[in-house]
Amino acid sequence: MKKMSGRKVGLFVVLAALFMPVTVMAVHSDYGCDGCHAPHDASALPGVPLWSGRETTTTFTSLYSSDTLDAVPGQPDGASKLCLGCHDGVTDPNYVWMGADVTFGADELADTHPISFVYDSALATADGALKDPSEDSGLGGTIYEDLLHSTGKVQCNSCHDVHTTGVGDNAMRGMDYFHGAGGGQFCRMCHEK
Repeated sequence: MKKMSGRKVGLFVVLAALFMPVTVMAVHSDYGCDGCHAPHDASALPGVPLWSGRETTTTFTSLYSSDTLDAVPGQPDGASKLCLGCHDGVTDPNYVWMGADVTFGADELADTHPISFVYDSALATADGALKDPSEDSGLGGTIYEDLLHSTGKVQCNSCHDVHTTGVGDNAMRGMDYFHGAGGGQFCRMCHEK
């Protein structure tokens, strides 16, 4: 039997993946996978298979702030930079944040849930109203495993899931699990109250 080269194995895996049945989330169904992934001319971002290359370069001038916030949100990083590559309203003006009547620009992170901050046991203890990330998320694993994606940071994809069906118009992670339990149940995956 002939030994297959690494290149042939890689080609086989890519071709097999192309013909696998997949389900695309309703929110991005007009774009399919190639809304975010491009088999040709993909950028080489580590850990992001075949990324289409859009990544926000915007420096946000106003970040979320609150008297009750113990976390230190910073400029978007990680997966949030990828999401904001389309949804910052600046990098690609043909994409919008939440609809044609909503504008989004470099000062708009002040009114959203904070992102790109470390969510760890120390923060949960200091805050007093957050669950420890080692606790059950209600999605099958811990908060750390299911919502922080092994980075330890809250990002856009901590709450929004673009790869799963049944997440509703806002792509909220776990909505199929918490549907009917009230919107607050979703927030209580991390928040005590």
